[in-house]
Amino acid sequence: MSALVNVSPFNGVAVPVLDRIEARSRLVEFRDGTQIFAQGDASDSVYAIIGGPGRVRIGAVGRSAKGLMVEIFGIGDIFGEIGVINSGTRTADAFADGNVRLLRIGAPLFRETLAEHAALGRNLCGTLAIRLRRTFDLFQDATFESLEVRLARQVLYLARREGRRSEHGLRLAGRFRQGDLADLLGATTRSIITILNAWRSSGLVIYDGNRAQLTLVDEAALQALIDVGAAG
Repeated sequence: MSALVNVSPFNGVAVPVLDRIEARSRLVEFRDGTQIFAQGDASDSVYAIIGGPGRVRIGAVGRSAKGLMVEIFGIGDIFGEIGVINSGTRTADAFADGNVRLLRIGAPLFRETLAEHAALGRNLCGTLAIRLRRTFDLFQDATFESLEVRLARQVLYLARREGRRSEHGLRLAGRFRQGDLADLLGATTRSIITILNAWRSSGLVIYDGNRAQLTLVDEAALQALIDVGAAG
């Protein structure tokens, strides 16, 4: 059975069609830290994440080497579709965070499938709408909210999306160095350290710097920070 059966934008597309797509595509694997593509590259393919313990980080680096992490994708997600749909260049960088296995679907094949199968179009519209809504939320937060509220919203989003329950709380999947958390918000590492130290002192989180693991101990308190910020 095609690995694309478990990739959400392809839900409802007939299995024989998925088998043909997979047969005409290429299986690729990337090790932790490897760049998959760079902002400004030609958009020659769409990638479906079909395996591996890792994920894919999407973001960009500014002229001053300041980073911004836009999104993190895991098994069942696709990425790289924007440039393929509008025949433009890559809008961001993509890096492997841990080892990942991807199916590389060429741009002509993806556009051909999109034109011929309504289910892919419907699913893709839903996917893009969710991502656009999240982008707007990030933009709105960056304009109106404090850094602490923005960090609380992002760590709750990541934890609720892919978090793992432990005896201490809800742990974010994967590694998040303090600099990575700063990149989530386009902030400085020092400012994130200050917030994390305050949260640890208040018993809201546990942060293991050696393993780069963040565990949310008091989700309700973090949600309250967001709610108070929204009310203010």
